[in-house]
Amino acid sequence: MKSAARFFFEDVKMDLRGFNKFSLVDYPGRIGCIVFTGGCNLRCPFCHNPCLVFDPSSQPRVTDKEFFNFLRQRKGLIEGVVISGGEPMLQPDICDFVKRIREAGYLAKIDSNGTFPDRIRKLLDTAGADSMGIDYKAPRAKYAALTGVNDPEIGDKVAESIRMVLEAGIELDVRTTVHRALLSEEDLKSMHGELCDLGVSHWMLQQFNPVEVIDDDLPAMETYTDRELVAIAKRLGPDVQVRGLHGRVIV
Repeated sequence: MKSAARFFFEDVKMDLRGFNKFSLVDYPGRIGCIVFTGGCNLRCPFCHNPCLVFDPSSQPRVTDKEFFNFLRQRKGLIEGVVISGGEPMLQPDICDFVKRIREAGYLAKIDSNGTFPDRIRKLLDTAGADSMGIDYKAPRAKYAALTGVNDPEIGDKVAESIRMVLEAGIELDVRTTVHRALLSEEDLKSMHGELCDLGVSHWMLQQFNPVEVIDDDLPAMETYTDRELVAIAKRLGPDVQVRGLHGRVIV
């Protein structure tokens, strides 16, 4: 068995490029912290972390020693850790990292774009997870175009990831960032049908955040108001909700 010192200071070679030490919204229903990983395989125009996508080295690095020291000091004060990005599943040591978080007595939530189902399967089979957030970005037929990748099967890969997380029985947060220029109400209707076919029972529409994003023109374009987005959600069904800019559900 590993000693406490070995557990907290062993290097797992994670590229951690940001750290929010307290959050009430990133792990719904839990008091948590959120750590960001560098790099992403997608180029979504609405991404509000372009520095993590294009130049993660521009952000201050958080060492695993600093991170696990923090967890040791916050025992009993926070409940869970959210691992976001970028795309966490690009990290070679993600399974060991998640395992150590859970062994330390914390819940682990991984926010992923869901495009690496094989890696998610390995994570679930080895380290496990307490919760996952998966972005469902577009109707299956439009997935590659919206995410800026040349992979016609990208939407199918995300669907497979959602399916296996549901089968694993862990908490799943499926969400979609919505901008009028990218997703019409008809697109959202198609996506709702696809998610229902997968067995998803709750879908969160997220209001677009007009900050620094990959597509510089997007913040200036007209998008849905909160009222319009809530009305669309109501038309889609009771399993659809809207999350506002401050992370809270709008009713």
